[in-house]
Amino acid sequence: MFSAYSPLTRLLSYAGEIRGRKKLQKMVFIAQSLGYPFAEPFHLHVWGPYSEVLAVKLKEMTEWGFAREEALPGPAGNSTYVYRPGPNAHRVMADELPGLAELVACLNAQDATFLEGVATALYLQSQGQRPEQVSAALVRLKPDKFPDEGRVAPVLDFAESLSSYRAH
Repeated sequence: MFSAYSPLTRLLSYAGEIRGRKKLQKMVFIAQSLGYPFAEPFHLHVWGPYSEVLAVKLKEMTEWGFAREEALPGPAGNSTYVYRPGPNAHRVMADELPGLAELVACLNAQDATFLEGVATALYLQSQGQRPEQVSAALVRLKPDKFPDEGRVAPVLDFAESLSSYRAH
């Protein structure tokens, strides 16, 4: 019954803690794009790929104790949400997902805005855009975060490096 929550619960257990809803969304999207078994549909949103289904699942997971959500004061008076495995996580934990722990550690070490750029680049590539088109699109779509090639190049390099984490 709860098998749809297993991969997400496993991701949280590998991370231990993920700071921010945006960051968690991007980590799931990136893992999905690398072939890990996340079934949530994503569409391009203001802050990169976003899944309403994932947002609902997280809410359900906190209600059922599969995940814990803590709201901390944010820098601009808003809240930063921190996610951790919940007390009932072990009840829905999927089998090990080879390679996912390493990917999660790599992604969780990055900041949310950088992951937003990486996830957006991967999304655009999945829509058939070539690297030069993706670069121009990032500058056009996110001029406040990625205003020029100097800011886009590390994002594209990192996205390319993720191929070594592809699901087995």
